[in-house]
Amino acid sequence: MNEEKPDLVLTSFATYMQSGIEQFKWHLGNFFGNNPDLEVEHVRDTLEDINAYENIEHLQPIKEEHLVILDEDKIDTKEAEQVVLDGEFFWEHAAAGEATRLGMGTKYIIKLSDFSVEKMLEMRKNEIKQDFKDNPAKAHELIAELTEERLVKQMGCRPEETLPLGLGTRHMLQMAFDLVKLAKKHGRDPEEILKKQKMLIILNESTADDIMDEFMRHDYFGFERKNVHFMIQKSFEGIDLNKGEPFYDMGHDTHKRLHNHGQMVMQKTHDNVIFYIDNDTSERYLTSAEFEKVLEGTKDLVSYNIEDIDYLTNAIDWQALALALDLGKKGHAMTMEIVAQNPLKPQKGGACFWDDKKKRIVIIESNQLKGMDVADIKHLNKNFNHYPNPANAFRSVREGKMHLHTDVKLMTDKEGNPKYYVYFNTPTGDVNFLVKTAYVMRKELKPISNWKSPATTPPTVKACYEQDHQKGFKEFAENIIGITLG
Repeated sequence: MNEEKPDLVLTSFATYMQSGIEQFKWHLGNFFGNNPDLEVEHVRDTLEDINAYENIEHLQPIKEEHLVILDEDKIDTKEAEQVVLDGEFFWEHAAAGEATRLGMGTKYIIKLSDFSVEKMLEMRKNEIKQDFKDNPAKAHELIAELTEERLVKQMGCRPEETLPLGLGTRHMLQMAFDLVKLAKKHGRDPEEILKKQKMLIILNESTADDIMDEFMRHDYFGFERKNVHFMIQKSFEGIDLNKGEPFYDMGHDTHKRLHNHGQMVMQKTHDNVIFYIDNDTSERYLTSAEFEKVLEGTKDLVSYNIEDIDYLTNAIDWQALALALDLGKKGHAMTMEIVAQNPLKPQKGGACFWDDKKKRIVIIESNQLKGMDVADIKHLNKNFNHYPNPANAFRSVREGKMHLHTDVKLMTDKEGNPKYYVYFNTPTGDVNFLVKTAYVMRKELKPISNWKSPATTPPTVKACYEQDHQKGFKEFAENIIGITLG
């Protein structure tokens, strides 16, 4: 096809869906030509080729010379602290994700204290059997090494010894806890500093009401109600094909799915999707221009992933914020931290490479690597992205230049029969193709640390236990949520 790829129109869900279909048709035409017999199964069987990165033959390992090195011992954090004290930092919590690899629903509401060692052993054994289904001898060897004693030693406690707090509640409490410490350090009124903070909590449709009710119940964890913005990330019907033409199957909703974090970023630019809760508990929606104005009043936005476990004892990464502010003055609109692969269980995600054709670093999703083994991905994006002068990236995304990645999932049709559907699956990291981006690596490189699977559940329990035992944290949490935690 010779015509240019259609841009996405991001004023509403309707325009996103329609322009998304037009862009998908363009991709199908480029890949399959005009084929009226094309079916979803053809897309499924060629997915690796469809999603393959355009310069995959030119990808090389990154070198230190390509990166911005963060030396935590040398960077000055005074300005970063002042920016937070002045309420010029924007906090975004990506909390819509489901714990699909754990089979436990929305991560925000999961309490690690509800786990038992026996349950964790069972989950890990099932994971090993699945991972090594083609090597039963290896699976048997690894399962034999799993014992309750070893697991408890790895966690530093039993799961039920952690405080009965959901993962998302822990994130909000840690944020408030660290801000109060900052205020006291500078001789400021903690209540005043909490009220200045601006944030966006991104939820999913199934648990949004419960989580918003929790915010109201806990008086917004001490934050100012009007500064706590919410957005409910939409799930979409699957795409089917009829005589080669794609369309959303709107006949039922049992097959609806999220379109990944990239859609979350695009949805933020729609009119009337971001809101705060008014005094009468009604939802006050903002236009795209109004939310842009909020961002214009801040110097940096950080997007936290709810599954990151380093956050549980350190909600504010002062060194990374200080560097982001400095890079923002040099014209960067995004910084992405590069970390090593997870040694416990290599994982998918934003993979970091040098594109020798473009002569630049790129962060590309692992599904673009055309079958490369996950263990061969040496460097990943931590998904703690900073956006200095965040209105700049916001405006760039709103232009509709992001690429829609393709995924195919086995779901069910209207009658409940198994059926494949196409879904868009764009990652947040693709913003690095739209704006000037700095790729940051710490002088002391650390592996990625998040809760993705049964293998990473023990370190997550340990992180919760360490959070609970911060001096004064338990008492602080009890004061905020108004109950004794035991």
